Amino acid sequence: MMRKDKLSRREFLKYSALAFGGLALSGGKMRDVFAAEHQRFTQQDVGKPEFPTDTQLGRICVGEWGARVPIKSEPFMDAPTVGSAWYDDVFEWKQEVVAKQLDRLRINQRWVEMPDGYIYADDVQRVRHIPQEPLSELPQNEDGSRGMWVEITTPYQDIDLMKPKENHQWWIRDPNNVYPRVHYAQVYWAFDIRQHPTTGKTQYCLMQKIGALPDTYWVDADVCKYITPDDIAPIHPGVENKRILVQMRGIGLQTLTCFEGNEEVFFATVTTGGRNAETGDWITPLGRHTPWRKNISMHYSADGRYFAGFDLPGVGWNFGIEPDGVYIHSTYWHNAFGIMKSNGCINCRPEDAKWIWRWVEPQIPYVEGDMIWSGFGVSTPVSVEVLS
Repeated sequence: MMRKDKLSRREFLKYSALAFGGLALSGGKMRDVFAAEHQRFTQQDVGKPEFPTDTQLGRICVGEWGARVPIKSEPFMDAPTVGSAWYDDVFEWKQEVVAKQLDRLRINQRWVEMPDGYIYADDVQRVRHIPQEPLSELPQNEDGSRGMWVEITTPYQDIDLMKPKENHQWWIRDPNNVYPRVHYAQVYWAFDIRQHPTTGKTQYCLMQKIGALPDTYWVDADVCKYITPDDIAPIHPGVENKRILVQMRGIGLQTLTCFEGNEEVFFATVTTGGRNAETGDWITPLGRHTPWRKNISMHYSADGRYFAGFDLPGVGWNFGIEPDGVYIHSTYWHNAFGIMKSNGCINCRPEDAKWIWRWVEPQIPYVEGDMIWSGFGVSTPVSVEVLS
């Protein structure tokens, strides 16, 4: 995440998206913590596999159950296929490299080296397994209620449902969803606590406060990080002339920059929407926007139905720039940052989305985790422009 090192970060993100050749971006291979006969965790594993800690991992995040991506012997599309990785497979992320041969059909030229070969980076979420110390009781908030926001800190974790599967939101009742799970970087509200009747493990009862049916489910507490009020404290509060500039370079690199006056304080590659095939309008609307809503977590769907090809729970760090549903938000279902891929929203890496969310005005209350306002001068303005 960039503060004063904005030039080095900008150049790194720029060239990781566009450059080609054999250059490794990670600065050297990561320590191989698996033995030669390592196990790659797959969708057939029920419950919580023993993911290694202190290790960079990758999760296949595209598609749905049954979807697979090829594993290549070298980092380019025409290399021999040496295997397949399936949705929710988890493996050691050894390093990220740039394609050995330029693929002219793709903007991003990034690949991830794993123990079995190479996988196209757009398909892999960078994750970790970070065990948490379960609380004995939920914290008491200023209004007297008990509950807390939590972030998932493991590649995936199966959930314990509290009602029949068919009575839940689509992402759970979808017949293709073999194991309903929460995933790394998702954010939920925890409102109850128990000891599992069989395992004795501490679990939190999670829910989605905004944009979802009243679904609740139990999740092991040791994969839920408590997001404290201090964790969402504003960054640079009270600074005047904050603004965000999103630049869409045709089919080229898509970026977001935060300014304080004329000083750039943050830069990231993002995913935006392209042109509407019927109208020719940009799906991510151009112009200057006056944001109207900000919340910690939201479920993106339509009344529990599979809508516009997505049903996405636990989306963190949302900043609404247009009332018709255009947000800057965290993204865990792809790693295709820097290109046009979204349905109109501005997709960010989770760590980038959280920084931006804390930096933009206004500050919102912790328990509600949501605020809607009207009028000018309340929020940080956002401009979206196209560069030729």
